[in-house]
Amino acid sequence: MRKILIVGDFSSDTSDVNTYLEQHFHTQLCTNSGKIVKSMLKMYAPELVLMDIDGFENLQEEVFEAIKEYNPDLPVITYGREKKKQLFISYYYSGQCRHIAQPTREVLIREICKEFNMNADVIINAVVDTEKKHIIVVDDNPVLLRNMRNMLQDKYRVTLATSAAQCMKAMGQDSPDLIILDYEMPVVDGKQTLEMIRAEEDYKDVPVIFLTGIADKEHVDAVLDLKPAGYFVKPPMQTKIINAIENIFLKQGE
Repeated sequence: MRKILIVGDFSSDTSDVNTYLEQHFHTQLCTNSGKIVKSMLKMYAPELVLMDIDGFENLQEEVFEAIKEYNPDLPVITYGREKKKQLFISYYYSGQCRHIAQPTREVLIREICKEFNMNADVIINAVVDTEKKHIIVVDDNPVLLRNMRNMLQDKYRVTLATSAAQCMKAMGQDSPDLIILDYEMPVVDGKQTLEMIRAEEDYKDVPVIFLTGIADKEHVDAVLDLKPAGYFVKPPMQTKIINAIENIFLKQGE
């Protein structure tokens, strides 16, 4: 992967930028001290420097000097308020530095990919996908699974499982934000699967929505006794189940 040195004040959004870039680039965070930047350039040998200059003051001129001294051809992309750029405007005249005022993630990725001659769309789509909430749908009926995936995949990352064993394996590979679970599965039913999920310390608080094919009161009461985050009679309506999911995520964020 291409190497990017990310320089900034970590009380700002520098760490957040690193979070979505590190999925596709080899990134290294560095504080905005000229002395530390100088050392890191020699140790890390980046192919591009990305700098959040919103926290920069006049004394951070030494950061620009360190980069220029290390390699005047090393591309530098700065981002932040335009007035911060004006403090260091002379360093932009040579073309080594380019500035983006308050960029979106997409703009930032496109500018980086332009430097590296990479396809930005592939990375942007991948970044967006990993930011989606992850839902595991568990049901022994492959038709229902396909329908559920079609309902949910535009808004969420969806993993399908046909049994409790597959569900537990999927959880270990990619931790879910929510599980939609068939109550009437053979061998290991929904109740037993829920007990297995809640027995795992890492997953005991993951919300579970039950799907049931039986709508009589006694059966529904048995489902509700397990205190799921919700339940739906099969086949669920797309708008209703998405609204329920969004309400669950909204309550988690409060």
